[in-house]
Amino acid sequence: MGHSFHVDADQLRPQRPGRKQARRGRVVRPGAAAATLAGVLAAGCGAQTPAPAPAPPAPPAVANANGVDMCTILSGPELTALGVQLDTGKQFSQGGVVGCRWRGQSFTLSLERDNATLAGYQAHRQDPKFFNFMDNNVNGRAGAHFGVVPNGSQCAQLIDGGSVSLSVSVVAPANATAQPIEPCAEALRIAQMIEPRLPKAAK
Repeated sequence: MGHSFHVDADQLRPQRPGRKQARRGRVVRPGAAAATLAGVLAAGCGAQTPAPAPAPPAPPAVANANGVDMCTILSGPELTALGVQLDTGKQFSQGGVVGCRWRGQSFTLSLERDNATLAGYQAHRQDPKFFNFMDNNVNGRAGAHFGVVPNGSQCAQLIDGGSVSLSVSVVAPANATAQPIEPCAEALRIAQMIEPRLPKAAK
């Protein structure tokens, strides 16, 4: 164990009779060679195996919002402040979608509760009837928004409601007389007003 050995390059070549070795190889201790080799291998493995990226945080759990009345979740004064006319309000219920719609000078607003979940919409993001489908969040709650027509004049903002999804839809008519709005930005702003009033999951 304590002995050393050396490697002589001349010993690897055919020797002429009587020729003496020109030089001696340097002494390499077995322990040092093994340590050096282990270091090289460790360095190589470290370079080839990057640390895994941390997993994204899971979205917070939400309570089911299947009892939320989207027609009354905003007060009359709040709706008026948004620019809609209260006397234009109409209720609708069709195909599992229940809600109310109001008209204003610059846009039409629909607030809906849909039996289809947010995950259900996300699974069909490539459906040709959705334009520019994008995931986002509403005050930290999972959501998504998409256009309903190619020109971007109508946008729906979804909010995760557990067993249902909640939707704020804004339509900006081409002939609006008031200051034009950006439908997706306005839908998100209104959704942010609604989200704190939705049921919260028990901690």
